[in-house]
Amino acid sequence: MSIFKDHKVGINQLLGVIPEALSSHLSETTKVDYYSKILQGKRMFYLLMHGILENERSSQRTLEDTFNDPVFKMLFNPDQTESVCRSSVSERLSKINSDYFKQIYECIHEQFSELHSGAEQLKYNLLRIDSTIVGETSNKPSEGLCNNQSLKAAVKYSTAFDGVLPCLSQVFTTAEYSSEDVALPEIVRNHVKEDKEHLNICVLDRGLQSTGTMKEFSEESITFIVRAKENRK
Repeated sequence: MSIFKDHKVGINQLLGVIPEALSSHLSETTKVDYYSKILQGKRMFYLLMHGILENERSSQRTLEDTFNDPVFKMLFNPDQTESVCRSSVSERLSKINSDYFKQIYECIHEQFSELHSGAEQLKYNLLRIDSTIVGETSNKPSEGLCNNQSLKAAVKYSTAFDGVLPCLSQVFTTAEYSSEDVALPEIVRNHVKEDKEHLNICVLDRGLQSTGTMKEFSEESITFIVRAKENRK
């Protein structure tokens, strides 16, 4: 059984905070299981969670191996005769309704807010914000940050993490967001809009270098720490 970092929390304990009734309700309202017989929404959620926690690097191939593993089937009760291949996992991930996972996350975040007082939550007021770019050959994504030289299209994922849970996530697919001086300020400001009484300190990497943006943050009472380049003038 996988242990979640140093907290000694097993995957069954993590999944136990999600009511079974919620999963069933979301399956109906989001139609996540439409035309899917094996890789249904709940199974995909279990598969992704188990795959991430059990593997150093998760991929479509490791998800295939995880689903076909007798241990996974023992834990999550798929039919022992059922199996999937990598291409099936890939196709399902490309078409599944992401709103199903979003609503599960919102349920978990709501439980956290109810269980911990404002003072306890303030222990996690360092907000780590970062982005990563995932590239694909240009004939696969329907939109993305295009690189004409390498014939690749890319998608930028930016996430804000408060030390317990991701509190905001955005996907950028247009060319101007290839610059962190554009993407990072937007996700910072969007978080501030959602949390009117925020006391967070935003921790950013050296991707943000615009002095103008830093000045605007100060004027907007956004507290931040940014890593400057060594050769900055």
